[in-house]
Amino acid sequence: MQHKYIDNVASKWTMELLETSGHRFKNFPAAMYAVDVTFQQTNAPAGSFAEKKLYFSKKHGHYGFKVEVSVLPSGHAINVTSAAPGSIADIPICESNIDFHVEKLEKTSHDESMLDADPLVTEYPTACALLADKGYQGLHRRVRAITPAKKPAGGMLSHPELVRNDKIASDRVIVENVFGRLKTLWSIASDKYAWKRENYDMFFQA
Repeated sequence: MQHKYIDNVASKWTMELLETSGHRFKNFPAAMYAVDVTFQQTNAPAGSFAEKKLYFSKKHGHYGFKVEVSVLPSGHAINVTSAAPGSIADIPICESNIDFHVEKLEKTSHDESMLDADPLVTEYPTACALLADKGYQGLHRRVRAITPAKKPAGGMLSHPELVRNDKIASDRVIVENVFGRLKTLWSIASDKYAWKRENYDMFFQA
């Protein structure tokens, strides 16, 4: 199922196709896709305290799994990772999937002829960008990741930084829309997952 509906979409959609079909991001047209992690609650795992702790997300206050999904501005998901334990931060999940991002973001000869004035073009002249949230701070050291500015300790963001953050959020809403549709259409993605952990990827990626 994943190969048919996700992997095939990933191979079909290029930056050139996004351009000709009118599906590029409004604020950051050099971005190929947006990425985010979704969390799904599970029952507390049987086993040691260490194992239970591994699956517990402090942010969500529950045991669960985290999955990273990459979504084109057209609304198509082009990559879904295997599930990670709930305590794992977004960055390590992304870094475990870094080969996909590096390969998919590489510009084609056509892409290189397109205007690109988006952030990090100097650092990554041969790569398209991806859009991510604050949980991906620091990813720009590995790939061309455009993330929101983080408020400094005891300080405030400047007006241009706030405007830029709003623009990133506006483009990135496509990922939240995909998560919302997924959880609306498939109850297994919205309810507490209570089946075998080893079968989770099979159900989620289907």
